[in-house]
Amino acid sequence: MGAGIAVHPFQFLAGGRGGPPLRMIVDSGVRVGAGSDSAQISTLNPWNVIAYMVTGRASNGDLINDGQQLTRMEAIRLYTVENGWFLKEENALGSIEPGKLGDLVVLSDDYFDPARVPDEAIRRLRSVLTVVDGRVVHETTTR
Repeated sequence: MGAGIAVHPFQFLAGGRGGPPLRMIVDSGVRVGAGSDSAQISTLNPWNVIAYMVTGRASNGDLINDGQQLTRMEAIRLYTVENGWFLKEENALGSIEPGKLGDLVVLSDDYFDPARVPDEAIRRLRSVLTVVDGRVVHETTTR
C-alpha cells in the first residue's frame, strides 16, 4: 500500500497519560519515522522527543508511556535512516554510506553509552559539530 506512520510525540510536554504506542508501531513492521513537529506543537530540540521515546517519561519526569519505550538505536533510527523513505530520498540521506549526502553531527557525549549518558541526560545532548552536504554549518569552539 505504501503507507507509513510519522510520529511526532509531543505528549512529553504536557504529561498526562499515553502517547503514540511506539513499541507496538515499531514491532508491527509498518514504516515509521519520527520528528519533533517542527516547533508547531513541540520544541525543535530532537533530544526531548528522543528521550521521551526511550524513557516513556514526560518533561516533568512522570512515566506516561510505560511499555511503549524504544531502544536508543530504534529512536535514533526513526529520526535518521527511517525518515529518508518519507521524503522519498532514502538513497540520498539518513545514513552515512558511499553516494549519500555527508550530513552528520558530532554530539557532546556518547548517546549510545548509558553509563556516560543516563536516560535522564539524553535531553541535554547537543551538537558540537554539524556537517550538511559536506560543509561545516555549526561548530562549538572551546576557549
